[in-house]
Amino acid sequence: MSGLPTLRSDTDVGPLADWALAERVARMIALRDQPQVTRGEVDRLRAELRDTVVRADGLAREVTGLGVDLPAATVRVVGRGEWLRSNLDSIAWLVDPLAGQLMDRSEVNRTLARKALGIQLGIVFGYLSTKVLGQYEVLLPNDEEPGRLTLVGPNLVELERQYLPTVNVTPSAFRMGVVLHELAHRLQFEGVQWLRPTLRRIVDTYLSETRLDADRLKTIVDRLGEVLRSAREGLSVKHFLEAVLTPAQRALMDTAQSMMALLEGHGNVVMDWGAELLAERDAAGEDVAGVRQALNERRKRGADRLLFKVLGLSMKARQYSLGEEFILEIERRHGREVFNQVWRDPAYLPMPEELEQPELWVGRVAG
Repeated sequence: MSGLPTLRSDTDVGPLADWALAERVARMIALRDQPQVTRGEVDRLRAELRDTVVRADGLAREVTGLGVDLPAATVRVVGRGEWLRSNLDSIAWLVDPLAGQLMDRSEVNRTLARKALGIQLGIVFGYLSTKVLGQYEVLLPNDEEPGRLTLVGPNLVELERQYLPTVNVTPSAFRMGVVLHELAHRLQFEGVQWLRPTLRRIVDTYLSETRLDADRLKTIVDRLGEVLRSAREGLSVKHFLEAVLTPAQRALMDTAQSMMALLEGHGNVVMDWGAELLAERDAAGEDVAGVRQALNERRKRGADRLLFKVLGLSMKARQYSLGEEFILEIERRHGREVFNQVWRDPAYLPMPEELEQPELWVGRVAG
């Protein structure tokens, strides 16, 4: 990808992490407690989700004004194991070329480091595989384009069974809301030419600033038995997750928070805009307004809050709401066309203070 910093190591020292170990640890967590479904239920879910994507694709394009020339959206519906493999492959592609410089810089034992990082990543991705409903995969191995819309079937089924009855939302309405949100990300990254390379630069800079802490790595390896027992038995892995990101990494990620807030806030807003358009056109259509409530109820669970805190994302919910409020305030006072100026140039991304005071952004961008 042109214009990106070259962060590849000149020396082939092998992978940064023990990826086979990462997958084994992740699978123990991911497959521990899955909802039981029949083959017929799986087939029906996949067919219904494909139909939902077809309907939502047109709605998302119309309300955002993005991606007019893009081909029709497609979706793959996967289990937790396939989601794990896909994401571990992508992260390995990103970080393995940096293995030499990261390990040389940190002066750690490479065998120890690979095993410890494999355990840490396995815990994080194993946990995430039980929570992710949908994902637009942007950075695929070998810079493959376009990205890929993926939905995690077991997690959708689990949430629909546990939460939807409490918030009076039907499965079809819920799926429409989730798909609209993820299609917004597709339109962002495939419909805005500069957005993908900007994200890649942030990721590369983040990785280039990484330091491997030898003491933390040794602690993880020394307590391998305890880690695996905790994962297998479903016990808290808080102490092990705390070793995943260093304070320096968390501080660096702060520089990307405005963009994250905008993109996620936009995904939520598109979910609402699409639902409104659907209601206008189909009097018998379902109201997906309760989808947000269902998602919020799920996020209240202690495990989710713990993961956000451990990964330095404790402000995530507030940041996303800031992104929503920013967009809706501009739309209310100036119209959706003014907000859409944000996609014209990376310089038009809102600064942190502008998220809090949208009129500052309007003054800077729209005069």
